[in-house]
Amino acid sequence: MKTKITILFMLLSISVLGQNWTLYGPAGIHANNILFGAGNNYNTVICTDSGVCVDNGVGATWNTANYGLPVWDAVPYDANHVLVGMGDGSWSDGVYSFDLSNNTYSVMEWFAFTTFLKYCTSNNTYYAGTRYNGLYSSTDGITWDTVPYFQGKGCTAMDFFGQHIVVTQETNIFATYYSDDGGVSWNQSPSNIPIHDLAFKANGLLYGVFTGISNSSGLYLSSDFGHTWGFEYFVDNMNTVGYDVVGNIFTGFHGALPTFEGVAIYDTAVGDFTFLNNNLPNKNINMFNFNPILSSITIFACTDTGVYFCNDYSTAIKEYSASNATMSVYPNPASGRITVEFENPDSEPFRLAVYDIHGKIVYSQENITTSKTVLDAGIFAAGTFFCELTNLKTQNRCRRKLCAIK
Repeated sequence: MKTKITILFMLLSISVLGQNWTLYGPAGIHANNILFGAGNNYNTVICTDSGVCVDNGVGATWNTANYGLPVWDAVPYDANHVLVGMGDGSWSDGVYSFDLSNNTYSVMEWFAFTTFLKYCTSNNTYYAGTRYNGLYSSTDGITWDTVPYFQGKGCTAMDFFGQHIVVTQETNIFATYYSDDGGVSWNQSPSNIPIHDLAFKANGLLYGVFTGISNSSGLYLSSDFGHTWGFEYFVDNMNTVGYDVVGNIFTGFHGALPTFEGVAIYDTAVGDFTFLNNNLPNKNINMFNFNPILSSITIFACTDTGVYFCNDYSTAIKEYSASNATMSVYPNPASGRITVEFENPDSEPFRLAVYDIHGKIVYSQENITTSKTVLDAGIFAAGTFFCELTNLKTQNRCRRKLCAIK
């Protein structure tokens, strides 16, 4: 039986230009996260693997305040302080107040294996996640209480959209939890996807990353505030997801294969990536952020060797035509022959490429002029594959999941 897939042909009208990445902050630091506009002086705080780096709020002078523990998050606190969440399993793990004027730390509460620190503006509450001991909350940053629902659960990521809160668990049991009433009540999503990182868009769509190397690793989407999750794109070693000020979806990779590495903008309309790796010194991406006080559209990438920013990537974003075409791939799943059928009324030359879920090309055929091509499924290992057709004359391109090979 035929499985018909509707494909949007992509017209690449702008080539990859620009993408000039510039170092922001000290060179050589392992940057986990970055916070802009802290305190009265609008300081920038970079979270590193041994403390924080802070600019002086005036120019490009940076002060490094090491504490010997990795800092994962920093959130605004008052005119002269930020709160930082740090930890790697030592007795000193927890939430600290960091004085922006004299670069000193003061413990607020100890939490073993702190994983994140967030502030929810809708309920004026701070949250700290831990790898094994649940979720903690505080309304003043001083007194912290356990959130009873999460006792015994490991919390690894969190984000907010109004009264909607989503928390993920990545240890022992893989689960996602959601609240629609500002944390008063909680439920577990039936979609037990091990989400490693997640981020709400300004329109309420929630994207999540299942990292690592597996048959299910990649980008996921929830359109109901974390209640359920659906597959968006299978790819290994995606590490983080974030957005710029205009809503472009940025995906970052860590230890990925050369075909999928570094920084990429994900286009939801066509399910494809625009990679922005030209001049990027380090392609192990830990987090994205943007500076809300900048007038330009700029993305900041936290990497293993520092923070880099880019403000000319708009010249590299692909633009697509609005014309639709259809591609049929059958049978699905396949064990003998696979037929790829598409519209080609003018017998123009196409290239057919088949990718595995790691982004590696496992089959390629040039100068296809007929509208139907038959492949021997026996040349592929069992698994899920993607098919890409490129019009060699116009460079129109389309890509979608091909089928499962038994």
